[in-house]
Amino acid sequence: MPGIMIHDVPLFEDVLRSVAGSPKGCLMLNSPGGDANAAEKLLMMCRQRFTEEFDVIVPDYAKSAATMIALGSDKIMMGYLAELGPIDPQLQTSLIPGGEVIPARSFIDGLDMIRRKVKEDQDPVQMYLPMLSQIRPEVLAICQRAIDDARAFAEKWLKQCMLRNDPGQAEIVAEMLSTGAAYKSHGKVIDWNEAKSVLKLNVERIPETSDLWNNIWELYCRSVQYLRQSPIAAKLFESESGSLTLNVQVQVVQASRLATPPAPSSGRRPDSPASQSAPLSSE
Repeated sequence: MPGIMIHDVPLFEDVLRSVAGSPKGCLMLNSPGGDANAAEKLLMMCRQRFTEEFDVIVPDYAKSAATMIALGSDKIMMGYLAELGPIDPQLQTSLIPGGEVIPARSFIDGLDMIRRKVKEDQDPVQMYLPMLSQIRPEVLAICQRAIDDARAFAEKWLKQCMLRNDPGQAEIVAEMLSTGAAYKSHGKVIDWNEAKSVLKLNVERIPETSDLWNNIWELYCRSVQYLRQSPIAAKLFESESGSLTLNVQVQVVQASRLATPPAPSSGRRPDSPASQSAPLSSE
C-alpha cells in the first residue's frame, strides 16, 4: 500500500492542520507513485496552505505521481542518492493486485509499429490481422487521454510554480517526462544533476557531509524502521507535533481463473481500502 491514493487526504489534512498558520512549508516525500488525481489534490492542499513557499525534500525516491507533487513545488531538495522519475502513465492489465503493468505509450506505439511495417516496409496487412483484432479502440483512447493528462498536469504546475519565469521550459519538461519518448523506462533514475542540468528544474543538492543531510537521513531511516516493525502500518504522516499512520489488513483468498484476460484499466494500483483499517480482498 505505498502508493499515493485518495484515502491519504484525511490524514494529510490532519498533518497540515498541525502546522496551520505557517506561510512556508517543506514536505519530505518518499513514495513510488500512485494515483495522479490524488497527487494533484495533495499538492493543491499544500499550495493553498503554504502561500509564500512550498519546497519538497526527497531523501531516497519520489517517483511517478510523487514526482508530480515535486514538480508543483518551488524547490526540490535532493540528497546525492535521491531520485525523481518520469510521469508517463502506466496501465495495469490484470485485476489481480501486483499484476502486469504496461506503459500507456506502448499500446499506441504497437499500433504505430504495425502501421509503419505495412506502409514503409510493404508487409502484407494480412500478417498483422490477428494482432489488430486484439487492439481495442477504447483502450487506445484511454492511453492517449492518460498521457495528455500527465503532460497537462506537469505543464500547469510548472508554469504556476517552479518554472513560472520560463513557460517554454515548462512545456519541454512536461513533454519529456510524460510521453515516454525521452525516458524509455518508467523506472529511469533522474538524479539531482539531471534534474538541474537537463530539465532545468530548481533543484538544490544537499551535501552528504552536511548536518542537514545527516538529520534527514536519520529521520528517513527511523520512519522506515518504524513501518517495518508494525504489522499493519502502511504509511506514515508526520509533522513536528503530530504523527499518524495508515493501517491496513490484507486478506488473501483463492483467485479464480478468468476465462479471458481483463481489459486494461487506467488506475495505477488496485482499489484501496475504504477506511483506515478496512480489509483488502485480493481476488
